[in-house]
Amino acid sequence: MKKYRIPTAEYHLCEDAKAAKAYAKKCPVPVVVKADGLAQGKGVVVALTREEAVAAQAQLCYGKSDQAVLFEEMLVGPEVSVLCFTDGKTIVPMPAAQDHKRAYDGDKGPNTGGMGAFSPVSAYTPQIASRCMHEIFIPTIEGMAKEGAPFKGVLYFSLMLTDDGPKVIEYNSRFGDPETQAVLPLLNSDLLNIMIAVRSGKLDRAKVKF
Repeated sequence: MKKYRIPTAEYHLCEDAKAAKAYAKKCPVPVVVKADGLAQGKGVVVALTREEAVAAQAQLCYGKSDQAVLFEEMLVGPEVSVLCFTDGKTIVPMPAAQDHKRAYDGDKGPNTGGMGAFSPVSAYTPQIASRCMHEIFIPTIEGMAKEGAPFKGVLYFSLMLTDDGPKVIEYNSRFGDPETQAVLPLLNSDLLNIMIAVRSGKLDRAKVKF
């Protein structure tokens, strides 16, 4: 993302638990603390205070001295997910969806893997959608192609709509759970035909209507 100027949070990567412990004591707060590796949507802690940052690092590194930890700027705003069909050249976004991340009322609890979703999302305006297409979606598939790793399939963008504009929280290379349950029922076109077009590199000719 840095190389291709795709907007995302500022970050600091600690390669092991010792470095992470030291950084947790001095990092700017609030901060988002993430374990590097497969976390099944639950390896993220939003730490609002220094004490929470230190506790999050200890929890994520417990028993793992070689655990890499990422400390990220906390992005504020509505979070939306945009799933996109792409054949590596053309990219076609689906309607934005929003899932319910934090466990308790008032966004007070820990992050979950997503507890239900709705689509469309009123905060994802046509103007924001246009910015995402030109600043995030197209640069992503073009960057992957330039890196020698063109992607075909469903590319999933998790975005935060900040006061500075949309920024990427994460990517996934699949249909999203639970967003797909809200998005795919809106599809009027034949899904199999879209998949065939994606695989054959002819998405620009496919009918994709929601």
